[in-house]
Amino acid sequence: MKIALVRYRYSPHGGAERYLDMLAAGLQASGAQVRLLSSSWKGGGAARFPWEELSVPHRPVSVRLWRFARAVRSWAGTHPDWLLFSLERIPGAEVYRAGDGCHAEWLIRKRVLRPLSWRFDFLRPLNRSYLSLERGMFRSPSLRAVVANSERGKEEIARHYGVPRARITVVYNGVDLSRFPEGRKAEARRILRDRYALPAGVPVFLHVGSGFARKGVGALVRAAARLAGKGCSFRVIVAGKGDPGPYREMAGEARDRVLFTGPIREPEDHFLGADAFVFPTVYEPFSNACLEAMAAGIPVVTTRVNGVSELLRDGESGFLLEDPMDDAALAGRMEALFSEETRSRLGREARKAAESLPAERNTRETLQVLARVWKERAGEGPERA
Repeated sequence: MKIALVRYRYSPHGGAERYLDMLAAGLQASGAQVRLLSSSWKGGGAARFPWEELSVPHRPVSVRLWRFARAVRSWAGTHPDWLLFSLERIPGAEVYRAGDGCHAEWLIRKRVLRPLSWRFDFLRPLNRSYLSLERGMFRSPSLRAVVANSERGKEEIARHYGVPRARITVVYNGVDLSRFPEGRKAEARRILRDRYALPAGVPVFLHVGSGFARKGVGALVRAAARLAGKGCSFRVIVAGKGDPGPYREMAGEARDRVLFTGPIREPEDHFLGADAFVFPTVYEPFSNACLEAMAAGIPVVTTRVNGVSELLRDGESGFLLEDPMDDAALAGRMEALFSEETRSRLGREARKAAESLPAERNTRETLQVLARVWKERAGEGPERA
């Protein structure tokens, strides 16, 4: 097989990029040729795998996305012997991995954040570009297969764009379990508490994710304020890219208990050293951060609109929230995790759930999809061989 992987831009902090690194390594190990197409690429992948830059003019993002899609199609036209596997909304892609979810669904879910003005989001140039590219890709005759990372994501794509469900394969994200050894937890706890000067004996809640509004940082901070108002002792660490200013104001009495760290490159000690992971997202196809927290053996509090919720059992391996804006319910779940026994019990079950999704499984199941498509296109003529 000759597989061209497509990602608009590489960031060393991105979950999609970590997935690309993992998948490219698996493809190469299987004997496939791999090439990475992007407008920019910073980080490990470019050092290990052939990378081709498809530069686009500096224009508004809404225009650059179209230019990039055009550049990818142009490249594919001159390289017909390569199978185009895209992580971006590229009309003409043969296989698409919907790791970023369904944009049409996200704009609808966004109404909980902006109940009075969310409909205007459909008119913004960037959203119009995303929707047009998404529609063009899903309705393109070139599209042979879609890889969704949750059953929820599969249902959204079928509902919004009429893609036959038989063409959509659910492949859950995978995690490298070796990054989160049980034997390192005690040391990681010490490192984390020393790094942030955390008081001894207080529960530490972790949140990792960029895009604070969508990832539910507002609800988390309001929940923290409720707990602080009750005199509870705890700390919340929010790691990721975003403006912490509005959330510090929102924290009220919890202002000194919520720490914003900015992006972190190697989060393993944060996951292993924290007591629980809190991720009240408004929309999330499948959170890698939640899966990593589960692999680290800590309980996860998230919402049912997060694809990873399909792996969790409420009250057994974590807590699932019905309403991402319900900070009172979130505060109640966090307070339940003040109990060391509860954290330990839920954390053990969370680790077991993560063990069913090793990175190797994700790679194997994705390769099966690609191999099937490769066989189909090879049977259509010698130019596809």
